[in-house]
Amino acid sequence: MNTIRPLVIGLAVIAFTAVGAGQLTLRDTFNQSIRYTNKVEFPQRIGARGDVDRGRRAFGFADDGVTQDNSEALFEGHSTIAGDVVSNGRTCATCHRGEPEFFLGLPTLPLHSTIPFTDVLFTGLPADTGNDPDGLSNFDNLGLLLHRPTRLDPTLPPNDPRRLVFFWRKTNRLVNTVFGFGFLNEGRMRFLTETARGAVFTHTQNGNLRFDDITNAPGHTSQKLLDISAFMEDTLDPPELAALLDPNDPGYARLVSDPFATVPIQTGPQRKGAQVFQTYCMTCHNVPNVFGNIDHVNNPPEATPPPYGHTFDVGVSQRNFHHLEFRRFDFATNTRVPIVIPLAAQDGQVVMHTVVDDIGLAAATGRYEDLHKFKVPQLRRVSQLGPYFHDNSAATLEEVVDYFNGPLYNSSPDGRTHPIHLTSEQRSALLAFLRIL
Repeated sequence: MNTIRPLVIGLAVIAFTAVGAGQLTLRDTFNQSIRYTNKVEFPQRIGARGDVDRGRRAFGFADDGVTQDNSEALFEGHSTIAGDVVSNGRTCATCHRGEPEFFLGLPTLPLHSTIPFTDVLFTGLPADTGNDPDGLSNFDNLGLLLHRPTRLDPTLPPNDPRRLVFFWRKTNRLVNTVFGFGFLNEGRMRFLTETARGAVFTHTQNGNLRFDDITNAPGHTSQKLLDISAFMEDTLDPPELAALLDPNDPGYARLVSDPFATVPIQTGPQRKGAQVFQTYCMTCHNVPNVFGNIDHVNNPPEATPPPYGHTFDVGVSQRNFHHLEFRRFDFATNTRVPIVIPLAAQDGQVVMHTVVDDIGLAAATGRYEDLHKFKVPQLRRVSQLGPYFHDNSAATLEEVVDYFNGPLYNSSPDGRTHPIHLTSEQRSALLAFLRIL
């Protein structure tokens, strides 16, 4: 059970009523207090500061964008922080593969059906999973990697529970990444350079030490992160979406005013599905023509603590569909040990939370109100981007729609705020619309 003890440092206190039928919880009050803007702007964009062609090579691809080539992609050398850094051979392209049908993501599961165990995808896996006994199976069969969001936080002792907490997450496909606010599954990383640097630290080395002096070195190395980011930003589909990045583009106003301007709606069911989508889905999937989430804090990102973008708790994490383990494996005793993490609540207390599922954004922020929160994914080409959810727990679009039309979503914190109850006809129409995005 979770217990609450007084917080010994000062936190803002928000008055709230006791939880009950029709009453507002503290968490709801906190959610409503964040001032987001829905302006169609992307201030975190790298843009011309990076070079796409150089970025493709630094990402780990040859000039054809498909063949893997790590000759220009590795970050190695002597670090005054981490000592001699020697790569395990992995690059961005190791997981974000270049075949068109993968949209810079992993191939069809299980991975070993098309990739030999001698591939660096598998031989470099300990950099991600450490020695967790579930690591290989979860990656090979479910496409999930072990992540520790505070693994590299130098302010935390090695055995601090905040540093030990982990989760199992999918490899994001990188189509339309430029339109996001927060680039990982739960909205962490406000710039793509942060994302690229974090991947270099955690996916290509077998250690817990940062080596910023290598990744941020003047000249070629520091530019490499900008180039990688520019390459990721350049993956747009359909290409007309590029107009949304420039308010001076002749197509910008049309794409903003007509959220379905680039969607090839032709049939009656597709048209009906667009109406269903607009009624039930666009509260969250509200980027016009992209259908991610546009809500963000309208400050320079450096001056804004998380959350930068709007994250939601739709109940997926709590169901833990794959029965994943979130207890730390102790090799000394050959047993799983629960992780109890302190989370700061807005009423001035600390909640000692026992981790039994993916706690979402809270793992990074340490805030109780961020429990089980995740970002809203973009939906263009969604029929080709499965499996779905942060844990690959829905294999088909039908499963996704049925989840949101079912009791688990509608009883979740955000499901109670934005309920979805579709008829059979509406369900079929919505699926017809999603398949043409």
